[in-house]
Amino acid sequence: MTVLPFNNFTFVNIINTIVFGLFYKEKIKINQLIMWLSVFVILITSISIYYSGEYFASASSKVGDYLGLSKSAKGATLDAISSSMPELMISLFSLIVFHEFSVGIGTIVGSALFNILIIPAVCVFLAPVVFKVSDEVVHRDGLFYNLTIIILLTAIFFSKEWSVSVAIIFLGTYFLYIFEIFRHGSTQNYVTNLLEFFKHGPKLPKKRVKKRKTKVRFEIGIMLFTLLIIAVSSYFLVEHAISLSHFLGIPPIIISFTVIAAATSFPDLVVSATNAKKGDISDASSNVFGSNIFDILVGLGLPIFIARLIKIPVIISVESMTIVFGLLASTVLVLYIFAEKMILTKPKAVLMLLIYLGLVAYTIFLV
Repeated sequence: MTVLPFNNFTFVNIINTIVFGLFYKEKIKINQLIMWLSVFVILITSISIYYSGEYFASASSKVGDYLGLSKSAKGATLDAISSSMPELMISLFSLIVFHEFSVGIGTIVGSALFNILIIPAVCVFLAPVVFKVSDEVVHRDGLFYNLTIIILLTAIFFSKEWSVSVAIIFLGTYFLYIFEIFRHGSTQNYVTNLLEFFKHGPKLPKKRVKKRKTKVRFEIGIMLFTLLIIAVSSYFLVEHAISLSHFLGIPPIIISFTVIAAATSFPDLVVSATNAKKGDISDASSNVFGSNIFDILVGLGLPIFIARLIKIPVIISVESMTIVFGLLASTVLVLYIFAEKMILTKPKAVLMLLIYLGLVAYTIFLV
């Protein structure tokens, strides 16, 4: 009787093959379950951010009215900040917690593209009046937006690892923008009052109406509570977006540039669309530029500043450079469209929608 040699390595392989065959389908099911769980969490957190953003925007708008801000100043500051808060939170968590800064850049640049191409185009179809962009918005907000893009491109070209000085430049430019808004607003009010004086003569002093501080405190409380919800939702949104990208085998920047950017831009779309329906074109257009300026300068500047203080490196990837070039191209094109008679027509709006789809497709293919 011949005894066959027992090969332990072969035996182990056979056992592994049998076990793998028995549980392979179960493993696939578990992976699919994890993937769909990530999709579900992304959907739920996006909805949570959307509704929380609505309440945050409503409360901040009332605070702006209490402070007596002009329409364009409120649109470029409080409206822009409130609608851009999700992008800031996502950028913070992606860099500080998950060390995936590409998610933050992808979200902010994708959101900026959405804001400057999709939102004005949608507002054109909703506005009851001609969508004429004011000179103030193009010259003031458009100028600072161009400056913002130039600063961003300069930082990317000259350094692949950003230091705290980059953050200071970003944040300093934003404070300069805010200063210019309020300076311009106070000058405009002075000129208006002076013209009224020469036209109608001196006015009797109006009876001062006592502002309700209790109501304002309540609105500030709503802002803080909804900000907490946005922060928690943004954390889980980033976590599961990274998980989904790893499962699909694609760079996280693709998910953030498309899905997350569109989800976080809905508050901007709601704010601008609401203003456009009322015929407040100045609010709708200034919110677009103001949101993008806040997204880039504060949405990137603040996380970088915090990260460098706690010794977290900030590395700029090649994919990040690619999508920033797309943002630059769209910015130049949109400003050219706005500059032509300062009127945005429906054919131009359709062109902007097509440009957005083309840029997204091109960026995904290139990355």
